[in-house]
Amino acid sequence: MEIALVTSGGRGVELHATCTAMGEYVRQNGPPGRCGVIELILEPAESDYAACTLSWEVTEAQIPVRFLDAVISSIKHVLAEEAFDGDYLSGCRIRVVGGEYHQTDSKVTCYQVATVLAMRDALRSAGLYRPQAPE
Repeated sequence: MEIALVTSGGRGVELHATCTAMGEYVRQNGPPGRCGVIELILEPAESDYAACTLSWEVTEAQIPVRFLDAVISSIKHVLAEEAFDGDYLSGCRIRVVGGEYHQTDSKVTCYQVATVLAMRDALRSAGLYRPQAPE
């Protein structure tokens, strides 16, 4: 499934290299636990279409599609952070290629945290996300 991520802002940033990252949010402190794991690949788009797209390439057993909205909102959250080096990604394809799901322990918040961690890591690898200075 391919989805266009509609974003706005004044300054689009292009991705020049492919970056892979994994976000894991697993906590097993008492019942219920927490489990959310996602693997992302950010790559330059093959077309001239300027929007950033999301490609959902996981099975229901890896990450159920009901968590798709949480993943999309978390990607947009990271792109809106001050540490991101632009207003939006242009000409980029974000591929969700892996993940883990647990019937009892996987919650929306787990995938939100895992996606934020993975996006920050991938953008950091691409040189588009700078760490925040401590206050």
